[in-house]
Amino acid sequence: MARHPLLAVVVLGFSSLCAALTQSLVIPIQPDLPALLDTSGSNAAWVVTATLLGGAVAMPVAGRLADIKGRKPVLVVSALTLLLGSLVAAVSNAFILVVIGRVLQGLAMGYIPVAISFARELSAPRMRNAAVAGISATLGVGGALGLPLAAWISQEYNWHALFWLTAGLGLVVTVLSATALPHRAIQHPATFDAIGALGLAAGIVGILVGVSKGNDWGWLSIGTLGAIVGGLLVLALWGGLRTPA
Repeated sequence: MARHPLLAVVVLGFSSLCAALTQSLVIPIQPDLPALLDTSGSNAAWVVTATLLGGAVAMPVAGRLADIKGRKPVLVVSALTLLLGSLVAAVSNAFILVVIGRVLQGLAMGYIPVAISFARELSAPRMRNAAVAGISATLGVGGALGLPLAAWISQEYNWHALFWLTAGLGLVVTVLSATALPHRAIQHPATFDAIGALGLAAGIVGILVGVSKGNDWGWLSIGTLGAIVGGLLVLALWGGLRTPA
């Protein structure tokens, strides 16, 4: 058991909430993004989609890396990624840089599944289910909280303030994760399958791009069908190559 398991679980819950907050952060200003970033409406939608794609890729990969490197290192790196992505978006006016910042914020979502498993490990048996449920709930609570908070900040200040807020939260999460969480020795050494991770990422991204851009591209367009079908084929191939004979 950790010396201060309750403190560790509180840190894991707060940090997961901060990571989830980024998912809905720009939705209130989405209609204004084309003018703010000097780009088309279709391109501006990537500011929202990029975080979704980053999170979809990061969540399974972060869990595997935590099994290999330990949970605390992966949590600290995820927190640093949130901080870096927020800073990139906060100081940028260029569309491509803001998208890169949003991708990095999405990658920080890998914090949440690792935090859930860590909370289960650290908690006493009688508190285990409550700790896991509480951290799992931050995914929805953070997304819901981000909407009114972002609307108020963007109205009272400007859109850069949204990312300065998450940069501040990212710094706090990094410090808390580095200082308040225990480091556990790896009990089940394993190897990281980089090719498999790339295949999984390519399949997930293909499907999500097709689904998220279907309205813009047309659901029967070559781009939409190619992305969805291509993603499904990649996942089928990925699964087949990793299924024991």
